[in-house]
Amino acid sequence: MRKQLLMLSALCLFLAAVSQAVVVAQPRKVLLLEREEIKMGKLADHEREANRFVQLLAHAKSMKEPTYNRIGMTPIAGNPNEVTYIYFYDSLDEWAKSQQNIEKWTNTPGPMKTFFDKINEPYDGGEDLHTSQRSLIAVYQPELSYNPRANIGTARYLSVTTLRAKPGHYGDFLKVVGMYISALKKMKSDDHFAVYEVQGGAREGLFLVLSSMPSLAEMDAMMERGKEFPKAMGDKLGEFEELVSKSMDPSDTVIYAFRPTMSHPPDEIVKADPTFWSWQMPPDNNALTASKTKQANGKRRAKP
Repeated sequence: MRKQLLMLSALCLFLAAVSQAVVVAQPRKVLLLEREEIKMGKLADHEREANRFVQLLAHAKSMKEPTYNRIGMTPIAGNPNEVTYIYFYDSLDEWAKSQQNIEKWTNTPGPMKTFFDKINEPYDGGEDLHTSQRSLIAVYQPELSYNPRANIGTARYLSVTTLRAKPGHYGDFLKVVGMYISALKKMKSDDHFAVYEVQGGAREGLFLVLSSMPSLAEMDAMMERGKEFPKAMGDKLGEFEELVSKSMDPSDTVIYAFRPTMSHPPDEIVKADPTFWSWQMPPDNNALTASKTKQANGKRRAKP
């Protein structure tokens, strides 16, 4: 019984902690989540590398090329050398085409590659800054989501919770979430979350629960509200406990801070807080010094 109560508490905590999904107006149908582990001591170099890609996305928009948006994040609870990006698309086909376009922009001669080569030149040391990279592609599940909010422009943090349905218990897992949402409605809860089911990059039965927060004080308040859940569940609490134990593997949650210099958000998000979402990087003094030295050496060599 104690084990079941602990699992119940964990489920209530992460679901009650979700506040608002990373969405614009309505959740986009397809989510691409990329996790990268960066070499020790290389986070600053990687941030500049990531910012060059943001500049490429912004330039593509100005050139009337297809526009792709992403949110860059680093953990405040989790692996300190991890960087994670979330991209949103309207379809799997749009995601596939984005990969083709980005490959073309960075490798095929033309205006986009010329721009990319130009912004890379001052900083390109030729070093791979990653120790590992992994991606997941997932599809929005409206029936498993609850009152997702419209805009993350004023948010500063994102919680990503990974849920795993046990093999052979997919239906039980869906019932658990349905029971939880029914209890939220009974409580007239102000919680907000969006759920995506992973379609590629992991085994079947993997779900991502996304929540964003303007401050972590919101998590404190939501955990307090979570204490009302057993009462709202009423005489179905025992059935709920049993289904949680039977249908779910242990979950995990990572709390991220948004990194504007690594992000290319849609206009709706930028307009909510233009100062925060500025992706301009401060000058890289080392790179500027190296560039000036290179130019000076070239001029000296040009002398007769």
